[in-house]
Amino acid sequence: MWWQYKMKTLYYGGTIHTMEKRTEQENGEQETFTALGTEGGRIVFVGSGNRETLPGYDRYICLEGMHVYPALTDSHVHLLYTMILAASSFTLCEVTAGGIAPDCMAGVEAKIRDYCRSHPGQKIIVANQYILSAMKEKRLPDRHELDEWTGGKSMIIYNIDGHSSAISTALMKKLGLPCEGHDGRFSGEEHEFMQGKVTNLIAANVTPAVLARGIANFSNLCARYGISRVCAMDGNEDVKTDLLTRLLAFLASRMEIDVRLFPQYMDLERTRPYRRLQRHPRAGGCGSWELDGSVGSHSAAFYTPFRDTGEKGHCYYENDLILSKVREAAQKGIQLSSHAIGEAAIDQILDCYETVQKEKGRIAEKESPLSRIDHFEFPSRQAVEKIKKLPLALTVQPGFSWLDKRYLKSYEQFLPEEKAEQQIPLKELLEAGVCLCGSSDSPVQSMNPFEQMLGMVEFYLPQQSLTNYQALCTYTREPARMLGEEGDSGMLTVGKKADFFVLKQDFFKAGPEEFGELHAEYMVKDGRKYEPMKGTVRELLKLLLRRKKKI
Repeated sequence: MWWQYKMKTLYYGGTIHTMEKRTEQENGEQETFTALGTEGGRIVFVGSGNRETLPGYDRYICLEGMHVYPALTDSHVHLLYTMILAASSFTLCEVTAGGIAPDCMAGVEAKIRDYCRSHPGQKIIVANQYILSAMKEKRLPDRHELDEWTGGKSMIIYNIDGHSSAISTALMKKLGLPCEGHDGRFSGEEHEFMQGKVTNLIAANVTPAVLARGIANFSNLCARYGISRVCAMDGNEDVKTDLLTRLLAFLASRMEIDVRLFPQYMDLERTRPYRRLQRHPRAGGCGSWELDGSVGSHSAAFYTPFRDTGEKGHCYYENDLILSKVREAAQKGIQLSSHAIGEAAIDQILDCYETVQKEKGRIAEKESPLSRIDHFEFPSRQAVEKIKKLPLALTVQPGFSWLDKRYLKSYEQFLPEEKAEQQIPLKELLEAGVCLCGSSDSPVQSMNPFEQMLGMVEFYLPQQSLTNYQALCTYTREPARMLGEEGDSGMLTVGKKADFFVLKQDFFKAGPEEFGELHAEYMVKDGRKYEPMKGTVRELLKLLLRRKKKI
């Protein structure tokens, strides 16, 4: 309720984890407190006491022995798809105790036929989380199979990493794609740079009721896991006007969850209309800023071939183009983000940042947002040393490699052994002072941050695993630093925003086996306890009338 914002409130009787280290040498040892006071959406007190020893508050809320942490930031989310388009799609493959199901074309066919029977009126069928590496056939279905299974309907299947797809004949025709001589399976640039057209077609069937449910489901999911802020990587340059991203910006500026929008345009002038809404000019992410693809789709850029195909992935752009865009972003003060997974793509973007750093003497002002490299999954040793010297942030998703090592097996099947062992050295980089931000890459993975933190404390390379404290830093202190918002967030100290969540468990003492059960008892956002949304059209109309805030 709005009145909670103005009331002076004391939370007491629990453990307040400020995330503020007492000394650098103690590597995460925390000074904890028992009480936290808020007023006007800000923290006004952190210390010890209770309602008897700390008078003068309008409300007293007992924490009943629970633990309080700064609210989290998911630093890489595809918001439009996560919030709206996922409401009209279904999950094709699932990870079960017995492995991946389905794991063969017959199982995929059965699931698609069943979905079509139960959704006869759906105009475009969208299936997510296809796990190519788990399939006995080691391929996506072709368009002729999809035509038969769907009865000729429009359908698209996305591989789990989001970097390859299978499209039916009907949908290919709607997209204006030539069918002659094409089997309907797309990867690399052919897949990446048509996603705006696909998104527009899917979104055309989204009703206000679906939109309302999507916003509510997303917001409630964030609150369940203590996420008060997301970095939204959205926008597609293969459509002229991209009205969907403008709609998304309008909605994001009125949502309760804070959004930091990165329009995914290579043409930086296209980001200009969003700047009046942004706290700081930003651009990039995936979309047109994908410098390569992914391992699971055989499109990540390596210097050596994939072991199963004998073919090499490649960088999508020439070096001169990327250098000109990095230079332009630095000149205009734009926080830039770019997708790079393979070593060749990582080297390309790092070399560009290094060149601009030498030209300008800097690529980021002190205490300003840090430009980013997203994923940074398979850097060379030279790249690791280079990133330590540049004022850049990295956004990572170690939950994916955790899943791959145990279930997907794409690294094991597709990469030479030495490349699979060449993954980002998390611990080394974090302890060298590199800004490391955790993220889900939703809808590629669940937004559950504890799944990513599990991937950090049980990392693919065990010697590079993080402590619980370090893992939580990648969702609290480090994103605040990356966004240039350390004055407002990242820790629970006086003067910062009253954004925090409450856990029953002490996260710093939790074992990896407990991470799957972790969730917030409740979240406080801007000094108010988050109340679950219902997802009604009436609620959507109220949201549209809210005063806008910076994104």
